[in-house]
Amino acid sequence: MQKTFLEFFAGIGLFRLGLELEGWTCLWANDITQDKFDTYAANFGGEDFFVGDVWKVNAGDLPAPAALATASFPCTDLSVAGEREGLKGSESGTVGAFLNILHALRRKKRAPPLVVLENVVGLLTSHEGADVRGLVWELNRAGYTVDLVLIDAVHFVPQSRPRVFLIGVDDKLAPRFFTATSSTCDELEFRAILNESHDLRPRVVRDTVMSSVDLRWGIRRLPKLPTHKHRLADLVEDMPDESPHWWAADQVSRLLSQMSEKHISTVNIWKQADSYRYGTVYRRVRKTGSMAELRSDGIAGCLRTPRGGSSKQIVVRAGRGRVDARWMTPREYGRLQGVPDSFVHSDNPTKAYFGYGDAVCVPVIRWLASKYAVPALELVSSPRRVGAA
Repeated sequence: MQKTFLEFFAGIGLFRLGLELEGWTCLWANDITQDKFDTYAANFGGEDFFVGDVWKVNAGDLPAPAALATASFPCTDLSVAGEREGLKGSESGTVGAFLNILHALRRKKRAPPLVVLENVVGLLTSHEGADVRGLVWELNRAGYTVDLVLIDAVHFVPQSRPRVFLIGVDDKLAPRFFTATSSTCDELEFRAILNESHDLRPRVVRDTVMSSVDLRWGIRRLPKLPTHKHRLADLVEDMPDESPHWWAADQVSRLLSQMSEKHISTVNIWKQADSYRYGTVYRRVRKTGSMAELRSDGIAGCLRTPRGGSSKQIVVRAGRGRVDARWMTPREYGRLQGVPDSFVHSDNPTKAYFGYGDAVCVPVIRWLASKYAVPALELVSSPRRVGAA
């Protein structure tokens, strides 16, 4: 079977970019947002892209056969920063349309053997775990045994961005693909194998799985996640002191006044150095008022969509007797998502921030493609192959 996929909730196409870099071909994509489509089309073309409501997608109109369907569905109602309506919310609930399409494709005997869903860690705790259990139950009904992993982009780029991936493998392949499944192992054996990969399946993941062993779960042994070598300073744009991007002195002073004594002390130490050090800041509302919280470990905070000033990340540069600050640029957002500088984003900074803030980290997708999707596809193409890595 060819390495082909359908891309639901495509956004600006970073899921596609990661898969394409591993040799996959997109057959069809969808998103409701025109601005994101404009960026997508600028990079990949828009001939096979449906701009519109996913609830209006007819399964019979989708190209087949596809080996994989991806769904990086909206996190708005699952995020801690949101209203936590979960999958009952109008935005995150659109994953229901994707599930309906999978059911329809299964009835037509055209279902892809592999599906990958992505969202924020809040999915695991939404409605005390009921949402993720319901999602897995629906995937089981659609004919998939499901693995659950949590991958932080910090293993690949200097950005803290933990994300949950639900990976569904066709039930017919599951016994040969997974190291263990909840339907074929006793509970003690299944738990022991689940506990082996702490970096991919931390406690919150293991607890989610073991709280509902009646569902069809699968565990595949995977290699350890890599350790990235880059730091924030390697990715920031090199801007001269006179660049208009740098804030005026009074704006910098106001930012510093919002920092804790500990963070001010860190900035002052950096200021005395002979070379520049870089950190990032998010403004957060605390009981004491608006606080500017500095991250000084060479890792950027998780990129978000700019729904307000507090959601835009700030770059702080200190050294050589000075302290400077500015908004992080769209190009820096892209680099923190593992995107090459050749990637075309919107000329409107706000639209570019939205596109990157809603997207997946490209090297994470490449890792999943090579370590997970390709072995599954090889099994589809070689049905007599037995055993899992």
